[in-house]
Amino acid sequence: MKLSIIIPTKDRPQLVIETLTAVVRAVKKVDNEILVVNDSEKPLILPDALTNVVTVLRNPKAGVASARNFGAKNAIGELLLFIDDDMLIQAEDIQTTLGLHQKYQRCCINLNWIYPPERSARIAQTSFGRYLIHYGFTSLKGWNRGNDWNDEEIFVTHGITSQYLSMTKKDFEESGGYNEIFPHAGFEDYEFAKRLQALGFIFYIYPKSRLFHNESDRLDLNAWLDRRRRGGATRKVAVGLGYQEVAIYYSFTKKIILNVLSFSSPLLQFVVRILPNKPAFDSIHFRIVNILLAVAIYEGYNSKK
Repeated sequence: MKLSIIIPTKDRPQLVIETLTAVVRAVKKVDNEILVVNDSEKPLILPDALTNVVTVLRNPKAGVASARNFGAKNAIGELLLFIDDDMLIQAEDIQTTLGLHQKYQRCCINLNWIYPPERSARIAQTSFGRYLIHYGFTSLKGWNRGNDWNDEEIFVTHGITSQYLSMTKKDFEESGGYNEIFPHAGFEDYEFAKRLQALGFIFYIYPKSRLFHNESDRLDLNAWLDRRRRGGATRKVAVGLGYQEVAIYYSFTKKIILNVLSFSSPLLQFVVRILPNKPAFDSIHFRIVNILLAVAIYEGYNSKK
């Protein structure tokens, strides 16, 4: 079956070029098309080696959910593969995906991902990097902490992630696609999964693949907190759509504390920066980052935008 690869991107030109270079190598032996949906007002300039094999579609400032829908609308392949603009894939990942869709019907498939080993080794030299590793932010398995996981074989799961998500175009169209009310990436996957489940779709994770999550531009604490803040905003959107199970209830006292901490966050970030970069200080660093994380989610969740 023809494969349509859909990659939404916004203001990450270097990373998306790295992703596209890997994708072009990975699909050489596959009937495919590669669609990049640019969600930025800035034009995306690709090197000559990519311009003949990649189609760039403009969908400025409409959001990642809209970008994925726009890509799917323009796709001509029977199988859709959504990839984030910071994922590095190989030919084996594509062959695995095609093979699994020959075997499993009416489904969505995620392949496993980890940070590139050299990046994991590098961030392990910093306190914040050790925080990310400790709390499982550097792998799909870590993000699924608390849920069932099988390292040995494909297994059924209860949610999806669009970082690398494949499904047939027919199934995607039946589902109605992503809800475009979501302003940022985050809980659009949660809402999409709930509608897919209601239609009887099954979600699989194939754990033996090892995609590389190349988010090198989001390993800075401020950038990471901004992403968590946007996640809080999309969570509130999901609650507004009726998904009360993801609502966060803040007591009056907790609101006061978080407002004070929000005002104090520049000071907390300063303390994080001046703490010695030694494992002996990691427990203090981790506690402060967790406070900043709670504040970021609170700020996003209570944002008026």
